[in-house]
Amino acid sequence: MGIVERKQREKESRLRQIQEIAAELFYKKGYAETSLDEIARRAEISKATIYLYFKSKDDLYYQIVEPALAELSRRLIKIAEDTEEPAEITVRKIIDATRDVFFNDPGSYHLVSHYRAAEFKRLLPKNRLDNLKSLMRSNFHQMEQAVQKGIDQGIFHNVDAKLVSIILWNCFMGVIQFQENRMDLESTDYRKPTIDAAVDLILKGLKSR
Repeated sequence: MGIVERKQREKESRLRQIQEIAAELFYKKGYAETSLDEIARRAEISKATIYLYFKSKDDLYYQIVEPALAELSRRLIKIAEDTEEPAEITVRKIIDATRDVFFNDPGSYHLVSHYRAAEFKRLLPKNRLDNLKSLMRSNFHQMEQAVQKGIDQGIFHNVDAKLVSIILWNCFMGVIQFQENRMDLESTDYRKPTIDAAVDLILKGLKSR
């Protein structure tokens, strides 16, 4: 490995470390109660080092949330391209992709799942806030379109696709949060089987045959 390549890897590793520690602190303590000084102490680096990667605490917060939402958006749009696929399979793929993205990046998931519109509006400049809103709307839209596809295919009852999408997303987020609270009491991780069981129940109720 050359010197340039090694330095680049070290830089990327340091970036991930800062983001992971910051995400944990933002989640546990809240944005206002988390300082760059504390993040630096936890990462065992100087505060000045953080500024080599991020312009401000607001910038750090955004750079944790945006990449995960953007990656999820890319994956869901790709899934939705198959218009002939049975809608039930599409819905399951959307849930699986969402789970994969956020389980692989739990810090981002925690911040997104505890999204508060007023807080984001206060923290972020309008262009960044608009970008996050656009990504969230896109991700929701893919689920709504999948449900509507099921209605059009005659697989699902003639229901309100938007309301069903809200139920599916809330179910996903609610199960994750509840199970993570339970994991403080026991070590078994029931998140995946619980999500699968919840989606099974919803889809069973949607099916027209």
